[in-house]
Amino acid sequence: MKQRLFMKHHLRAILSLFLLCASSLVMALDARVDRTTLPKNETLQLELSGSFSAFNLSIDLSPLEKDFRVLDNRRSTNMQYINGNFEAKTTLTVTLEPKHSGLLTIPSITIEDESSAPIELKVTDAVNSISGDPNQAPPVDIEVSIDTTDTWVQAQVLLKIKLYQSVKLFNLELQGIKELQQLGLSIEKIGDNATYQSKRHNINYQVTELNYLIFSDNPGSLTLPEFIFEGQVPLRNSRYGKRVEARSKPITLTFKDVPKDYPSATWIPAKGLQLSDDLAETVEIKQGESLNRNLIMSVYGQEAAVIPDTPQLKSDLINVYGDAPELNNQITAEGITGVRMDNIALITKQPGTLTLPAIEIPWFNVETAKTEYARLPERTIKIIPDASQISNIPAPIPPTVELEKPTVATEESDTSDNEALPAEASHGPSLSTKILIIALFITVIAQGIFILKLMRKLKERAQKPLAEHKPVTESSWDQPLPTDFVACFRLIQKALQDHNMSMEALPEHAQTLIDQFRMNNYGSENAGNDVSFTTEEREKLRLLLKEFFDSQTQQAQGPSLYPE
Repeated sequence: MKQRLFMKHHLRAILSLFLLCASSLVMALDARVDRTTLPKNETLQLELSGSFSAFNLSIDLSPLEKDFRVLDNRRSTNMQYINGNFEAKTTLTVTLEPKHSGLLTIPSITIEDESSAPIELKVTDAVNSISGDPNQAPPVDIEVSIDTTDTWVQAQVLLKIKLYQSVKLFNLELQGIKELQQLGLSIEKIGDNATYQSKRHNINYQVTELNYLIFSDNPGSLTLPEFIFEGQVPLRNSRYGKRVEARSKPITLTFKDVPKDYPSATWIPAKGLQLSDDLAETVEIKQGESLNRNLIMSVYGQEAAVIPDTPQLKSDLINVYGDAPELNNQITAEGITGVRMDNIALITKQPGTLTLPAIEIPWFNVETAKTEYARLPERTIKIIPDASQISNIPAPIPPTVELEKPTVATEESDTSDNEALPAEASHGPSLSTKILIIALFITVIAQGIFILKLMRKLKERAQKPLAEHKPVTESSWDQPLPTDFVACFRLIQKALQDHNMSMEALPEHAQTLIDQFRMNNYGSENAGNDVSFTTEEREKLRLLLKEFFDSQTQQAQGPSLYPE
């Protein structure tokens, strides 16, 4: 017994050592930067992560000095205990400043036995909006830009605001976001604020960058309001300090209406649309088995809520069951990407060949100003009869045929020969016919058993989600709504999912309340803070929701079978 335990631990040690050695051979140095596009007079952070020693003092960063100034570097180590082994990961953070503009490459860096991959950068010319004279340059400045000045209704516009300060300020304030909402625009803040250094005419500034998305449902031209960045400079002999401010330049933005030649379909203005599924071009499946199809649609430049439904499947060969779609929004510095995933279950009923038709989704490319189509080709499903549902039928035994000896026929033997013929030769079904009838009878019985099993399976499938699903009850609208808007919004979404409806099904007054509160609180610079409903707003919305969902419940239930 001791020898067996010793061998077991010995083998584990050898296996761990082998995996450690193998992982070290294929380990690569991970390199990443905080941004890939920047002006020449701004800095960026380069992170190199790997399994090299944090005490290695001979790291060679000289390949970077060709195109960059290495301003600073610092190290950190993260230790983890995984599967009985300690794993150490060291990160080297390097602050770089480009020496010139153009397309630059951060070269491969080698530390010990690990090497990083090169990284491409786009460095633009230096931007000097602040005077280089320290006695005249203001301590604050602001830059406002948009990625396009001419686009279409409901298309995203990326708004970028950069706040500069050369001294430490207090009571900072940014004005202009709420004024955008008053123009009828939808504003949504994306990502966290980025902070970095910028050097302009030998003056160092700390830059805070904010990014927003702008949408408009109405065509026309408008001028973005003036953005004001202000704060107070602390003074020695003053309790309140000196207030300073910077104002942005006006920007004109035009939203064009939907083109007249756009097809009769959901209007999707975007930078790209991708449609895919996980089925092969031809699929073979046995009768009675189920097949899952995941349809994924990604729209670059739109929220997932605007992605339309895909066509419903109908066929006598299958039963189709679909779950509620999964909607996700991916936020990056380039904007928003909406992703919708539909999980569809296909349960085969009878053998045959089924062709799932091709799916085409029209969308409008805002970069080329053309209507394009995302197409998913047709899929073929071959449903094979399930042999296990049919009882094993023994192969029919052919009748034995005996060769008779030739005899000389006489007149007296005619009568005796006819009498010697078997009865089956003169009338009634043959033996092979009887076997065929029996086989058909058994086949019918087997098909009946299969249909009963399939109906039982479908009944269990239909009942299972109902047992696990916890819907929002009618009493939910008899209680005051949550004071937190996010919690209230999730409660409304849950109730809509229980009724298989979207947000557009709500009464117009309820939608107006929700949209107005969302824009007033989540489209400003205070986005992400805890914001509460007022008592009057919550009560008005609760009454609208109660009346709406009570009517939906009565329509779904019909007349009561058990009157009170």
